[in-house]
Amino acid sequence: MKGDMIRQNSTYCVCGRLLTAISMVLMASNSALADYKSAVLGDNPLAYYALNPASDPTGTSPDLTGNGNDGFAYNITPVTGPTSYLTNAAHFDASDDAFIDLSEGSNPGLLNFSGPITVEAWVQPSSSSEFADIVAKGYDATSDAEVTLRVNGPYGADYSGGSENAGGADAVYVTGGSQTTNWTYAVVAFDGTNCNLYLNGELVGQSSDTNGSFIFSDDWVIGDGSSAGNGRFFDGNISEVAIYNYGLSAAQVQSHYYFGIVGTNNLNYAVPIITNQPQAQAAFLGGSVTFSVGVLSALPATNQWFSNNVAIIGQTNASLTLNNVETNDAADYSVVVGNNNGTSTSVSVPLTVLPPGVLQWSANGNSGVWDTDNSANWIDLANGRPTVFNNGSQVLFDDTAGVPTGVTVSGTVAPGLITVDSSTNDFNISSGTINGPGSLIKEGSSTLTITSAGSLTGPITISGGAIYAGSNCFSSVSSITITNNSTLDLAGSTMGGNKPILVSGTGLNGEGAIFNSDADYPQETVDITLAGETMFGGSARWDLASGSEINGTGPLTVDWSAGAGYGQWNTVTIGADISDVVVTNGSTLGFSYMDTSCQNSATMFTIAPGCQLSFYSGGFNGSFSVANGATATDYNGGVAFNGSIIHLFSGATLYLYGAGVAVNGSNLIFENNALLASYYNSGANIISSAVTLNGVVHFVVGDHSMNYTNVISGPGGFVLDSDNNEVVLSATNSYTGPTIIGSAGNTPEVALTGDGSISQSSLIFFGGTNADVAHVDVSGRSDQTLTLAGGQTLAGVGGINGSLVVSAGATISPAGTNTTIGITTGANSTGAIGVTSSITLNGTTVLKLNGSGVNDSLQSSGSGINYGGTLNLVNISGAPLAVGDSFQIFSAASYTGSFANIPPAAPGAGLAWDTSQLNNGILNVVAASAQPAISSVAISAGNLVFSGANGTASGTFYVLTTTNLAIPLTNWITLATNSFDGSGAFSVTNAVKPGTLQQFYRIELAP
Repeated sequence: MKGDMIRQNSTYCVCGRLLTAISMVLMASNSALADYKSAVLGDNPLAYYALNPASDPTGTSPDLTGNGNDGFAYNITPVTGPTSYLTNAAHFDASDDAFIDLSEGSNPGLLNFSGPITVEAWVQPSSSSEFADIVAKGYDATSDAEVTLRVNGPYGADYSGGSENAGGADAVYVTGGSQTTNWTYAVVAFDGTNCNLYLNGELVGQSSDTNGSFIFSDDWVIGDGSSAGNGRFFDGNISEVAIYNYGLSAAQVQSHYYFGIVGTNNLNYAVPIITNQPQAQAAFLGGSVTFSVGVLSALPATNQWFSNNVAIIGQTNASLTLNNVETNDAADYSVVVGNNNGTSTSVSVPLTVLPPGVLQWSANGNSGVWDTDNSANWIDLANGRPTVFNNGSQVLFDDTAGVPTGVTVSGTVAPGLITVDSSTNDFNISSGTINGPGSLIKEGSSTLTITSAGSLTGPITISGGAIYAGSNCFSSVSSITITNNSTLDLAGSTMGGNKPILVSGTGLNGEGAIFNSDADYPQETVDITLAGETMFGGSARWDLASGSEINGTGPLTVDWSAGAGYGQWNTVTIGADISDVVVTNGSTLGFSYMDTSCQNSATMFTIAPGCQLSFYSGGFNGSFSVANGATATDYNGGVAFNGSIIHLFSGATLYLYGAGVAVNGSNLIFENNALLASYYNSGANIISSAVTLNGVVHFVVGDHSMNYTNVISGPGGFVLDSDNNEVVLSATNSYTGPTIIGSAGNTPEVALTGDGSISQSSLIFFGGTNADVAHVDVSGRSDQTLTLAGGQTLAGVGGINGSLVVSAGATISPAGTNTTIGITTGANSTGAIGVTSSITLNGTTVLKLNGSGVNDSLQSSGSGINYGGTLNLVNISGAPLAVGDSFQIFSAASYTGSFANIPPAAPGAGLAWDTSQLNNGILNVVAASAQPAISSVAISAGNLVFSGANGTASGTFYVLTTTNLAIPLTNWITLATNSFDGSGAFSVTNAVKPGTLQQFYRIELAP
């Protein structure tokens, strides 16, 4: 049906009744009608063109905003406008290169801006399959940049709006609706959050977008593009074009639409407005048909469908579907739409029921031509006689020997039903056009190839073999069902309108139940229901476009190993019942704007070995697991991952490119030797998920920080390998594996903030070469202290920004060699650990000595070192220590306390530790002084007398005794306290006790 909607409705006396009812109500409420121009200008557009060539100055389309950007019109002519309230419009004849140039006004720079933008127009294409720009800037010849509102024609038969920057960056396009030859109010609005597409006041498409328009030098044009886009001429009528530097809201869009069709935006007192009338339909016996109506109502609306003016019981939806059509279904159908203000009645349109005939493709004298009422290439199965094909007949292609398998369609044929039941004959149907309300059934294991143009509107059922559906031959079918491991080959075709596809199985020869073998990048807008285990495949790439849905039970396998390699899903809804999606056999699945796609955040995308999951725009709210040798990559910072689980198995990799990434799901799980790498752009990535380390994980950080705000737990740990940024931990973490920080030449850091701690990490190792380079920063903790708990060890070479406390049972052992998950982060025989503030030693301090002056050390550049616990000294030089060896083992501004124990007790035979300079951090090796020794033992008058020398002249000594040499020295009994004589000699007399079998004695010097 052509012509504008209001005048068509008047033909049936429906719109007249509707507008009269609205007018009466508005008159009763004393509400004055405002004009459309006032409504638009009240929303402050940058430019507004009513397009009225009948009254506009010749060659000019005035800018009604007063901003001075009058358009220069070429070859446009006046036509009647879309409604009785919009009576003006311009006709654009594409064959005459008609367009309006908006660049020659007095202020064109006003329209060259970046950020939010809206473009609106009333349009009436002359064809429902046209690809053309309604209003556009670009496509730029050098940079590909553009901003556009267009009809999408052969690429989806819908409307489209979008923008992209130089080089195709930040490209966002949204499509929706169905392109018809009726007047349509079309709006694309970038509001800073989303790109929204509205048709006749309704939101029909949406994609996430924060960019909107871009600044580039191309001109704005009505009815064409500019630069390389010049030549995308619109053929049809356009009225009321406006451009805004912000995104119109849904309420503003509806307000403009209401003003355009009924002269007001106050519909609270109006009966429903029928925006799209039901259309006449035809169906064959046993087929199906659907009538629908488009309605706008400010109040809740009801529907009642009628057949020959008799209400159909139970049919109260916005659409009416008749299945298994019978002869008595032939009637006139209409619908009454109502609300609290009254009702509106649609036009009454007929359903024609077509009689079928069953014809078999003949093997006798068959020219291979399928035409209408001409070539007797068929057998009438009712009588077995040769016959010609007539529209509405049911046709059968089978395994009859000798039939031509190449079928050439001549002209247009409209079968009631096509059945291809063959396993031997691979039929190829080409040329011409197949259309009508018929359906197609494919059975048997053969392949059916169709490259004829087609607009069949019935259902397609594939229960055997495969169909190669070229030339968009299934673009208009009502539904597609794929079962029994059969295959639909998209053959480069594009399906739109959320076509329902019911599918299961792995496809013919395991190639995929839905497959594409031709023309990369077809965009499918379909509603897929998985009836069981299903596989997608392809030797050429195919994508699911914005608005597509996948529902059902699954699981779903994505396998591009036949040659496609890659496929992308753009804003695809994943139903709550989909539990598993597996990407396998070296395939890559790309995601764009899948932020809210998963209705169930636990839906798991499993990335098999050698495969990849790529996030190009937007985040993701589903779960995914990455296998050994597989990769997940986010190429776009500033996004959120909100699924239940992200699970990286051993050998798996997760790349986060850019800052501003937020991981908010319930758990982030790493297995041993998994890799998380994040770099490019300054800022921070926030990991608020609980993190489980089931093994040692490799973290690579650069350019921005990785902030873990939730608890990191598990038996594992991590190796941090980076060059210019830090991992920030703010929770009381409980993981028990190692914390290995950095490698030689790098400057990585773990920062603990708030109450952040790693007190259960078994080993903290600094893999550097410089004690002044901070490896742990605790300046952000409330106590600004790293406390080593009992059982922990700190080793390696590097610094701590803050204080250090080594608790009882903990160990600090500078330097050493560490290789974890195959990564050697430090290999220093000796080295230092530096602390910017105080060091408190209450545990075990292990220091290695490697020849005089070469040793491990602890360094405090702050308030000093407090000695305590055990100082364990280890000679690693291979040569014995010697008198004169000196070691600076501590370095600080001050020294307090003392060590309870220093093993070994002596550096070697005849040597002693000189600890007198530990108040300067220095330990020396000296010769041991002579010790008192018992040199004579005798029994005299019942007494034991022992004597000796080498004591301290006149010094005090104790005599200790025990009967059990195995007990500790601390348990020996002090027998006597004596003094050495002036030469250091001594003599002790002790009575022998009868019955005492053995007695041991020891001389101990008084301190």
